[in-house]
Amino acid sequence: MPTMTPAKKTLAEAIADSRPVMLRQARRMLRGSEGAEDATQDALLAALHHIDCFRGDSQLGTWLYRVSANAVLMSLRRQRRAGDRTQRALTSLPGDSCWLHGARSSTQPHAQLEEAQNAELLRWAIEKLPERYRAVVEQCDLAEKPIEVVAATLGITIGGVRTRRLRAHRMLRTTLKDRGDR
Repeated sequence: MPTMTPAKKTLAEAIADSRPVMLRQARRMLRGSEGAEDATQDALLAALHHIDCFRGDSQLGTWLYRVSANAVLMSLRRQRRAGDRTQRALTSLPGDSCWLHGARSSTQPHAQLEEAQNAELLRWAIEKLPERYRAVVEQCDLAEKPIEVVAATLGITIGGVRTRRLRAHRMLRTTLKDRGDR
């Protein structure tokens, strides 16, 4: 009777079989199970999507460890950005929350007018920026897009986006300061 040799696993099957190891790694890195499942799922999808990037220079497990670690780090960044946005939103709210319940705002009319004027002045200053700086401010600060997305959209490096954003903020400060000195 001929002996049957076990069929060789495909690379995709080997990646799928690595799920428990990747999940343990995600739980360790996240110090608990919250979000570990999602990070593991992201890692598996990334590994399968970029399977052609695996050159075989290292063991599959080493490559998957790096893919999984990157997925966890991206998950942490997303959580941090979401927390930052929430914090910014909370600090920009009026002192009371009566507007949430449909009540009239307790903000004085003159304060509302001043806020509207400041917003209009900022829009004016942004419009005065050169196009390459204005595009970065509009996408990063107004639309709150991640720097990586802005870089891809504009066809420049991430460092280029950061530099343009810094320069744009300096130009805005100068323009607004000069306008206020009049």
